[in-house]
Amino acid sequence: MKGKTQIKMSAIMALLLLAIGTFAIAPTFAVTPATMYIDPAYKNGGLEPGDTFTLTLKIASFTDLYLWQAALTWNPAVLSCSSVDGGDLGLPTNVFKVLDPLVPNMFIGGTINNVIGQYDPPASQGLQGVVPGVTDMTGTGFNLLVFHFTVVGYTDGNPATVDCPITIKPNPKSFILDSHGVKSAVNLVGGQVETKAPPAPYGPTAKFTFFPAIQLINTDVLFDATTSKPGFDGAHVCPITEYRWDWNNDGVYDQNVTTKTVTHQWAAAGDYPVTLQVYAPGATPDTDKVTHTVKILPPPAGAQIDSYTNKDPINGMGPNQPSDSFAPQELVKLYAKVTYNGEPVEGKLVAFEVRDPNDDCVIYRVGETNSSGIAEVDFRVPSTPVFGDYVEYETVDVAGTTVGDTIPFRVGWIVQIMSVTPCDVDGNPVIEFHKGEDMYFTATITNIALTTQEVTLTFVVYDACGVPLGQVVVPDWTIDADSTVSDFLTTVSIPVPTWAFISPPSATVYANSFTKLPIDGGVPTAPEASANFVISH
Repeated sequence: MKGKTQIKMSAIMALLLLAIGTFAIAPTFAVTPATMYIDPAYKNGGLEPGDTFTLTLKIASFTDLYLWQAALTWNPAVLSCSSVDGGDLGLPTNVFKVLDPLVPNMFIGGTINNVIGQYDPPASQGLQGVVPGVTDMTGTGFNLLVFHFTVVGYTDGNPATVDCPITIKPNPKSFILDSHGVKSAVNLVGGQVETKAPPAPYGPTAKFTFFPAIQLINTDVLFDATTSKPGFDGAHVCPITEYRWDWNNDGVYDQNVTTKTVTHQWAAAGDYPVTLQVYAPGATPDTDKVTHTVKILPPPAGAQIDSYTNKDPINGMGPNQPSDSFAPQELVKLYAKVTYNGEPVEGKLVAFEVRDPNDDCVIYRVGETNSSGIAEVDFRVPSTPVFGDYVEYETVDVAGTTVGDTIPFRVGWIVQIMSVTPCDVDGNPVIEFHKGEDMYFTATITNIALTTQEVTLTFVVYDACGVPLGQVVVPDWTIDADSTVSDFLTTVSIPVPTWAFISPPSATVYANSFTKLPIDGGVPTAPEASANFVISH
């Protein structure tokens, strides 16, 4: 793909230069030196590994701009770039959109390389066709690219003192082209990012949960080590690269995997102490372990029924075990396995009933067991259901004995931004931002699922006339199972523009959560949240 990208870029550049050469009848001349710079120029907020933020590459003080090309470099030991927004992908103050909005333009994205810390091959954007270039008459900076970074290590410095910042800067491949075909280098002005002082070295922390806590023989138990923590070597985070499972605590690790979740089952009843050891190479020490006990029950005697749903891996298997949550309009499949002395029973009629948080019946259904002893019914959650805790009941009569099982589950928006609040850099609520000032917002986010969820968060700001002022994307953000985050803090990638409408002096921020960005086929996880605030001079 890299080779194809370079060929495509070269071809388009050649066509542009050909078009420019055809158009240029006046003598060539040197353009006014433009400046590419990072905004904000200094990023500090006590950053530490795991924190995310955005930096904008801008351009100012240019004359007759026809095409720009830009690349960026950073320290890969400290930062990792997750994504780049640019060109015609939605930047509200993009140079061609603002200064020549009626002229079509093209955009070619660059390539992120987090191994060496650079965005190269560069991105480029140019006006299409034989048209005049655009000129910055006021020296106002315009967006070229917005970089989304995650902190992965600490900047260099003495842990006992304030840390030394690292520099992020455009690299020498950045240039501009005027409408006469004159290529000019630009003044490159970097930005600085500063983290907290690094702590003393420490090892990883092993943690895991398992579900259900009590299970039948020959039935999967889910083990989840998501809450385990990486180590630190004094300068950089040391990720966990291996999860080692000892299923009977005999000192021998029976299953070594790189994934955070795994399932296991036992063929005999008993109490099994399970040990997890995590390995984080480079940390001191580089391993840690923890042990929990799982209870495995013998096969059921007589008539038995076990109900479960389509919500793997937490589907309610086992006596009276919960299922993971369901969202509005989601399909719910209910299963019942009927056995007698552990053997499946075919042709039995199973009664299904679901009741909502008000104890009102949602469905009554009957299913018949197949040769595997399993009966099945389904229903779809309404688009406007009662939110809260539901219970599904199943009963069956086997040889004159009535047995039953239940599945509690929750219905609601799985990941929802409950509220968004304008605030200062420390998270204190505010009601007003001034032109040229950075905007910050804090959000309260909930996850009602029994499993960890990964979502993409977006924050978009509009002025009093509905003009977008800026947006920020937080990709691949993880929220723990059945939890609420009330101090999530983000900043919009640009200050309040000087051209923002302030009459009436109101603005709005909209916060949303998606499975992934809509351009990648993502869908919302919940309705958007919003808040109003004031923009002033």
